[in-house]
Amino acid sequence: MFDPQALAKLAHDMKDRAFARAFAEKYRGLLDHRIARITGALHAPDFVDAMDATLSLKVSSTTVGTCELAELAQQIELDVRRQDAPSARMRASMLPDAAQRAHAALEEYLAA
Repeated sequence: MFDPQALAKLAHDMKDRAFARAFAEKYRGLLDHRIARITGALHAPDFVDAMDATLSLKVSSTTVGTCELAELAQQIELDVRRQDAPSARMRASMLPDAAQRAHAALEEYLAA
């Protein structure tokens, strides 16, 4: 799920539509790395790195409007806080499919 109003708000707040567009493009470029970092940290398990990577995904996804990824990251964050690696790994396994949907939505948005 994608909310284009998040990028509209970012453009308004920054008073720069090009900045919001560049932020979305940068987000797309880093998304797979962010997910790989979460997955790797959870399999270590390295809860400090997992928390850092998860918060990065949550905040950036909220800013861009990729709500599904933001919600998954929030759930993973709670699992990591409880040091529940199996639950966090299970949720993290849903990230690649959600990322594909986010990539498609952002590609369509940026093409407009």
